[in-house]
Amino acid sequence: MTTYRFRLSKLAVIGCIAGILLGLGAAAYTAYRIWSNGGDVTVQLGLQYAVTLLVAALALAIFPSVLIRSVYKVSDTQIVLWFGFIKSVYQIEDIVRIHLFTHTNKLVLYFKDERFTVIVVKPEWYNDFVKDITGRKPSILYDASDDDKEEE
Repeated sequence: MTTYRFRLSKLAVIGCIAGILLGLGAAAYTAYRIWSNGGDVTVQLGLQYAVTLLVAALALAIFPSVLIRSVYKVSDTQIVLWFGFIKSVYQIEDIVRIHLFTHTNKLVLYFKDERFTVIVVKPEWYNDFVKDITGRKPSILYDASDDDKEEE
């Protein structure tokens, strides 16, 4: 099984780091507020604490998972996309065509049922990715275009 890391933009990485920091800050501040109240908590305040801690826990689960586990894994029969907790599986048998749009630098997989997906890895890995897939199913068509008209 070959692994290709998902290519996150700098803005996405910064956003994930900011989300982690905000989650940590929200949890720490809420814990401080709970401790400083000394047990004098109303129902409304208790609900506010619970919701804030829940949102902080979600942020601390989702954002690190996106940074750590965002990969494509190519096995003999399928391509598995892990984007944090989200898992998508594509059967290699269903792929009919791979197209590289050179003008926009996008690699697209086309499937039998007229679905498609855009592969988001480093452009330097496109050739290895394509060879990896076509090596498992040689009948997949691979082509590229640098014409603006075809990309529309």
